[in-house]
Amino acid sequence: MFGILPYRSPWLSLVVVCLGLGLLLIDLFAVNVALPAIGRSLGADLSEMEWIITVYVLMLGVFPVVMGRLGDLLGRRRTFLAGLFLFILASLACGMATDIRELIAFRALQGLGASIMMPLSLTLVTAAFPASQRGLAVGIWGGVSGLGLIAGPLVGGFLVHGDDWRWIFLINLPVGLVALLATRLFVEESKDFSASGRIDWMGAGLLSGGLFLLIIAFFLVREAGWVAVSVLGSFAGSALILALFVMVERRSQFPLIDLSLFRNTTFLAATASVALFSAAVFGMQPFLSLLMQNTWDFTPLQGGLGFLPATALVAATMPVAGWLAGKLGRRLRLAIMGGSLAVLVSSLLLAALTPASGYMDGLLPAFLIRGIGIGIVISTTTFAAVSALPAVKIGLASGILTMARQVGTAGGIALLGSVYLGSIEEGWGQASGLASNRAALAAVRMFQTVGDGPLQSASNALIVSGFVQIALAAATLCALATVAALFIRHRAPAEEPDAAPLTARTEATAVPGLEVAAGSKSG
Repeated sequence: MFGILPYRSPWLSLVVVCLGLGLLLIDLFAVNVALPAIGRSLGADLSEMEWIITVYVLMLGVFPVVMGRLGDLLGRRRTFLAGLFLFILASLACGMATDIRELIAFRALQGLGASIMMPLSLTLVTAAFPASQRGLAVGIWGGVSGLGLIAGPLVGGFLVHGDDWRWIFLINLPVGLVALLATRLFVEESKDFSASGRIDWMGAGLLSGGLFLLIIAFFLVREAGWVAVSVLGSFAGSALILALFVMVERRSQFPLIDLSLFRNTTFLAATASVALFSAAVFGMQPFLSLLMQNTWDFTPLQGGLGFLPATALVAATMPVAGWLAGKLGRRLRLAIMGGSLAVLVSSLLLAALTPASGYMDGLLPAFLIRGIGIGIVISTTTFAAVSALPAVKIGLASGILTMARQVGTAGGIALLGSVYLGSIEEGWGQASGLASNRAALAAVRMFQTVGDGPLQSASNALIVSGFVQIALAAATLCALATVAALFIRHRAPAEEPDAAPLTARTEATAVPGLEVAAGSKSG
């Protein structure tokens, strides 16, 4: 039945892939809104609830490079479908979990499915389009990425009612099944026929282990501090394992990662900029939600709606920025730097908050600038990274970009959380009426004001002061992302400017003797 379709449109493929991508990205942050309800329903404490988020991010940070490589070898659509199927099943299991340990375990499986889908979604999009249209396609893909990450709290606000949190996961079933069928029908298969059929499992194990320890270290920082033995040990172990990974890859006949990619200055600079920018933007996201809901008493729905201006601007800006990215050539870095500086300005506006600030005069102006900056940066950095490499390396490149985003986000949450807690600890003893009230410390650490009258005012001032430090740290990260973008020297790899879509070119290699524009031959 699937063979009766006369053709597959690249634009239809883009819509279908973005449907699956939006599903997993919205789920990433929608769960934040449901955490209080989950805790009450399952009798979980704060540390257990944090692992619902942590284990998902761990999977997204550790496995994308491996999964991108598997897709290159086994078939990108086939591997994407496997990840989507796993994500749907895990979502069903999460929605039916009866205790917190079950939920954490099923969230790990859900994150594993997402780690397969994330890099391959970009690969399938870029593979479907000729070079002349790839910038706009990547821009739309990036728009869905940014929209999903920011719209998560909004969707969560609509789905959570009282202690009823299960629709956060169960909604993935009907949407996921539609995406599964549509992907099978309308998305073209593609492979990297120039690659060996063997997989470097030793390299995959070392890379996964090193990244796992790195992200664990970031999350340990929040509670233990940067100089704790557990944190330093995790960082040291990660560095050792990753160093072994590099040694193994240099000697491997079939390396997991072509280390020569990192000699490409544009790819390396764009990846670094993505990681730093993600640390600033998505690392701040949970703290913005906490400020609105716990300090300003927004409901989950109101908190989600608070992000709507930025969400709308991200959705509107990204496709345009992606289209412009394909036209800017060597000036591409100027767009990336401009977007990073816009988010830097928005962070400085947030750093001007006072205890008397409200949403309209405090957050909204910053959110408007922030939405434009996010739309520009994600789209243009993604285009810069993937277009700096030969088309057959896009699967690997998208896996590395996904890894950079998630490691950056995890590091940003850890860094900004540490900055906030350090500010709270420093100001605690100096705050009038709070110094002797140690029982209130846990509440203030979670952005909750305590007491009433002078006590409430003192705790509110302390929370806002801590958030100001978060905003200043985020501005610093944006400045570093801008510096990294300085080293982007965009120049497309050697291929004809209006080459046929990658799917057609790679599939031609299945015929012995035929060569494609990328220079690969049938295996």
